[in-house]
Amino acid sequence: MLPLSVALLIIVTVISIWVIGRYFKDEKQLRRFPSPSIAAFTPLWSMWQSWKGTQTIEICKVHEKLGPVVRIAPNHVSFTDPRAYKDIYGHGAPLVKDDFYAHIAEGNPSVAQATEKAVHSAKRRALAHVFSAKEITAMEPRVVATTQNLCAAIRNKISGRSVGEHDQTYSVVGSDNCVIFDVRPWVNMFTYDAISNMVFTNEYGFLKKGSDLCLSTDGAGQKKEVHAMDSFHSASRYNTITAQLPRPLYQLCRRFLFWVHGNKAGGYFGGMSRFQVQHRLRNQPAQPDLFSSFPAWPTEKRPDPMEEDELVAECATMLDAGNDTTQTTLVNCIFHLASNPEKQEKLYNALTSALSIDKKERADEIDFYVPNAKQIQDIPYLRAVLEENWRCRPPVARGLPRRTTGQGTTIAGHFIPPGVTVSAPIYALHRNETLFRRPLDFIPERWIPDEGFGKDEQEAKNLKEYCIPFSLGPRACIGRNLAYMEVSIVVAALVLNFEWELAEKCLDMPMIERFNNNPKELLVKGKVRG
Repeated sequence: MLPLSVALLIIVTVISIWVIGRYFKDEKQLRRFPSPSIAAFTPLWSMWQSWKGTQTIEICKVHEKLGPVVRIAPNHVSFTDPRAYKDIYGHGAPLVKDDFYAHIAEGNPSVAQATEKAVHSAKRRALAHVFSAKEITAMEPRVVATTQNLCAAIRNKISGRSVGEHDQTYSVVGSDNCVIFDVRPWVNMFTYDAISNMVFTNEYGFLKKGSDLCLSTDGAGQKKEVHAMDSFHSASRYNTITAQLPRPLYQLCRRFLFWVHGNKAGGYFGGMSRFQVQHRLRNQPAQPDLFSSFPAWPTEKRPDPMEEDELVAECATMLDAGNDTTQTTLVNCIFHLASNPEKQEKLYNALTSALSIDKKERADEIDFYVPNAKQIQDIPYLRAVLEENWRCRPPVARGLPRRTTGQGTTIAGHFIPPGVTVSAPIYALHRNETLFRRPLDFIPERWIPDEGFGKDEQEAKNLKEYCIPFSLGPRACIGRNLAYMEVSIVVAALVLNFEWELAEKCLDMPMIERFNNNPKELLVKGKVRG
């Protein structure tokens, strides 16, 4: 029997010969593209950037050094040429979602994870009614009510009081005797409460108890109390790293790294969806929710409803997108407005003017002013703030991986053979100085044609064509209109009821990229308006 050291040496040698041989054989002619470090030989470079939580930023730095087309893994090419985005993601592009999504789905893909076009189309049709204008409008009162709870929690934190009986966050008193607190977890608790209310009616109630503890049910029916935020974030980080591996290695990780917290957290988050689905199937609400539009029960038109596992997968995706991208959007917006007090005041004045709110009497008449979407839909500066917030800091900053098919395709003038993973980071597109003036600066006025900065016709055209925070084409975010409704209401309420200031003067906010590009924390000092 060979000694262990010799056996390991043989294994390493064989793998090295295979990796180097594949590189020089270059069947897909990818050696023509420059690559950083060891990226052309192994996905470990890209995985390492994901582990650090800086993958997209590092890829963009590589592009700045090596050019608009870079090989970031043995079978993955990244583009920052603006032409590439429509070539990869646009309608008619002959590409499909990469196996990255199939790995995460584990054989039970949701509409967002389906890699086959026919499967995706069928799922999208089945869920289209869920995101209709009528359904979204019906959800507004739920968002307004949950926003009231968010405002109440923030007022308590500003006052130095705890929220509920299980407040799991901290506050400190600054040198100016103002309370400093991290607003990020409270916004995240809001997004969980809001999406659970809209989808299941069974709201988590995190904002009232001050904690994100909730129940998760596994496939065997066993219930466990878990922390929602950690479960999702740990699972998202783990899956984003390991899903970059070839299928056999990914399956090995799933099987043998069962003890890793991120691996277990994926089960916890899926179990959160399962608990809610099972509860909702047993309990019909007094008023229809989004789940009411799911094909969960047999009808004449659809005698075969979705199975429970399929419902769990779709609802997990809604819990995912409905909490994380929204909380990231809202925290980013608070950061931008707190960093630019003149923009914050301009938005406040635009809101109070459009809503005819008397600033002097408002505090005596109402507790918190939370408008509905119709009241604020025609306020140009509010829409400009939201659009500029998404341009500067898109929650999904990464290049979403797609795979070439058929006979291959041409992307930004480069022919890419079939079976190659390609992507184009939204982060780089939104910060492209050939498309936008002062691209790193938060300037909502660029979105308003009559306000000086927005008079540039070419920039106005570029904003419309190249700002794609929800992606584009047939795989664009199906919940875009729901996001606009929710974010508009919350941002308006947060500015109408509070004045925001950063706890420390800083030029940036620490971020960590799991799958989405999330704020780590946002320490603020707030003041209740009135």
